[in-house]
Amino acid sequence: MIAGDRIMKRSASIAALWIGLIAGSPINARAQEKPDPAPADRAARPLIRVPTALPLDEARVIVESAKALVKAENGRAAIAVVDFNGNLVSLDSMDGTSGFWVKFAIGKALGAVTLQQSTAESGDQIKTNPQRFHSALSLMEGQIILIPGGIPLIVDNVIVGAVGSAGHRGDGDVRAVKAGMAAWEKFRQSKKSESMR
Repeated sequence: MIAGDRIMKRSASIAALWIGLIAGSPINARAQEKPDPAPADRAARPLIRVPTALPLDEARVIVESAKALVKAENGRAAIAVVDFNGNLVSLDSMDGTSGFWVKFAIGKALGAVTLQQSTAESGDQIKTNPQRFHSALSLMEGQIILIPGGIPLIVDNVIVGAVGSAGHRGDGDVRAVKAGMAAWEKFRQSKKSESMR
């Protein structure tokens, strides 16, 4: 027991010595100093931009045109537009539309952008390519819906996003999405014409 007590006392002395050295070292003193203050003028910082393939104004054209078709047919729907990464860009839920249709519209848009084809085509793959169908559902863990009403948005053979509609009866969701896409293409052409002048 006496030998064990000596070892414990010696270990405690060595630990105290190390703590004293570390506490008084210039390295530790620098670590305790306050960092340089942040620049007071945040406006002087460089602006960090994030690439945007689908601007909000274009997404709004899609949503408004799709809603106009649904309204003209005395229907109700939720319309969602996502970018190429599946991030929600714009979403409208018409009066009287269930919150479930909002989730369906987002799910259809996500399904179209994820699988890079319409959700109707993806839904048919349960027969023709069940591995792809089930893999997509498994990978996206309930975020995508593979029934008609979701279509990718393509510019110069590049998918920039997708649109989904849910809640309009029959094939109304597909008609609404196509109306939104037609208006979007027209809007893009008019912007291109203006920039060439």
